Amino acid sequence: MDPRCIPEKFFDIKETEVLVTRITGGNVRNALQDIHVADALFDLDELAIIHHTDCGTLTWTEEIIRSKVKSFAGKEHWAEIDKTVYGAVADLDEGVRGDVKWVRAHPLITEKLKKGTQGFVFDIESGKVRKIDV
Repeated sequence: MDPRCIPEKFFDIKETEVLVTRITGGNVRNALQDIHVADALFDLDELAIIHHTDCGTLTWTEEIIRSKVKSFAGKEHWAEIDKTVYGAVADLDEGVRGDVKWVRAHPLITEKLKKGTQGFVFDIESGKVRKIDV
């Protein structure tokens, strides 16, 4: 993990004021269990989805990952692999927009948390955070 990508630093918040979950490519779908647990235990008001520049997920596609996973998985699992979203990102802004829309449409996320969901792109070189309109 790039030490420049620490949300507490660029949002000027205390470590005790935030729960951070890091997911490959920022793909919020893979954080659904964490969101449920945190919301159930802490009654969350906000969810910040943050993707960052110079992200490794910009260098691969869903097809590349599926091919790699299929290379070691039995053919009986290929249909499941083909349905899996691994989180490849072609465009950071669109990746954030897609994740925010997914959260806001999910039937198992509370209305309060849906309303409090925002998306951002963090530029690791400049240290600036840019809000993405959805």
